[in-house]
Amino acid sequence: MATLYKNRGIWYIATSVGSKRITRSLRTKDKRIARKLLPTVELELLSELSGVKQTAKDVPFDELVRLYLEADHNWSKRTKELNDYVFESYQSGKPLPTNPTSRAIFVRTINACWNWGLKQGLVKKANKLEGDTIGESRHRVF
Repeated sequence: MATLYKNRGIWYIATSVGSKRITRSLRTKDKRIARKLLPTVELELLSELSGVKQTAKDVPFDELVRLYLEADHNWSKRTKELNDYVFESYQSGKPLPTNPTSRAIFVRTINACWNWGLKQGLVKKANKLEGDTIGESRHRVF
C-alpha cells in the first residue's frame, strides 16, 4: 500500500517493501491529478523495490563526468571552467590539493557529479570522496 502525502505544496508517493522504502514526487499540486497518477507510479515503485525492474545503469565515471558537464546546469562561464579543471585534474590521476579550501572544492564538485548520476539513474552506487566539504575561512588581518 502506497502513501500519498503533500510536502510544500507538491504531492508525493511513498511505498515500502520490507525495510526498503522509496519516495517519488508526482510533480503536481493538484490532488485529483495525484490520485490519478497514484496506481501507475505505485506499480513502478513496487517493481523497483522487488527487483523486477532495474532502475540504474552503471555508467563509468569518465562517461558520467562527460554527461554531467554536458547537461544544462545553468552555470556561469567561470563555474563551468572550474568544474572542467576539477574533473580534468582528478581524472588525470593528480592527487587532491593540499590546501583545505581547494580540496573541499574538489570533493564537493566530484560528489555533486556522483549525486547527479544517482538522481538521473545513471549509477547504482556513488563512490563519493570522504573529507571536508566546507574548507577553512580566510584569516584576514587589517
